Amino acid sequence: MSTGLLLGVLSIVSVLLALAVWLWGTANSREQRQASLQHAEQQLARGTGPGASTTADAARQAPLPAPGRRTLPWDGQLQRAGLTPGWKLPLLMLLPGIALSAFAVLRLGTAWMFPLTLLLYLLGCWLWLMRRTGKLQAQLLHQLPDFLDNLVRLTALGNSLQAAFQVASMQTNAPLRGLLDTTVRYARGGMDLDRALNLAAQPYRMDVLKVLAVVMGVSVRIGGRADQILQRMGDFMRDLEQAQQELAATTSETRMSAWVLGLLPPASAVLMAISSPEFFQPVLHDPLGHKILLIALCMELTGAFLLYRLAKSL
Repeated sequence: MSTGLLLGVLSIVSVLLALAVWLWGTANSREQRQASLQHAEQQLARGTGPGASTTADAARQAPLPAPGRRTLPWDGQLQRAGLTPGWKLPLLMLLPGIALSAFAVLRLGTAWMFPLTLLLYLLGCWLWLMRRTGKLQAQLLHQLPDFLDNLVRLTALGNSLQAAFQVASMQTNAPLRGLLDTTVRYARGGMDLDRALNLAAQPYRMDVLKVLAVVMGVSVRIGGRADQILQRMGDFMRDLEQAQQELAATTSETRMSAWVLGLLPPASAVLMAISSPEFFQPVLHDPLGHKILLIALCMELTGAFLLYRLAKSL
């Protein structure tokens, strides 16, 4: 009875903490949206020519960053996965893992289950982030050729590269729109277009964006037929996307088998330990059980490393 009551209290506390953090996060986002709308209204009230409406629209699409905000170590990974940087989302993701680990400890009666369950839960969250990151990078690579085609058309009509970049960015959809809006915001702050694009593309870690920044920098400083180079880059990106899709389709079975074989033993062990604690009591309390568990852990780590090398070599 006391165990069930303690589990109920832990569940209620976890839900209340998650709700409080969510309310806090939405309040902060509402303040940022309100500041963005005020900035747009100020730009419209000034009426500084045809660029005023463009500036106001960009301010609505890309909220101004909070001043004095410190960069956290995991902000880059969250941004690459298309999530909001900060500490609120990691905390919301951590609370269910802590609750599950506490349940495993109460179920088996040993504190060793807390780090093991929490580590397995964090590994699952990391795999989810990696999947979102890969999906976002694939979407960016899919949108870039169409953006470059639009940029080439605008440049061929007589617009400068900077003006064509701003207009083409307004005609692009998410998720590429956020990266381009950040680039335009940096460029309006006085930064060169190539440096602005390179700075905005740093969290995504895509070599294609770095090459695009170099091409734009050469075109702005030296000149030349930038439209021809951008057209060739668009064709190259389409070929690259097709090659990556063919490679993913060819190696999908091997990569999926590696993930399943690597995660199935620890996940099955944790689930069996939670569902049948009496079965795992000798492993957790006897010296021989500790040796067997250590040998199994070493074999699991070695097998996971070999499967990783196999999937990475494809």
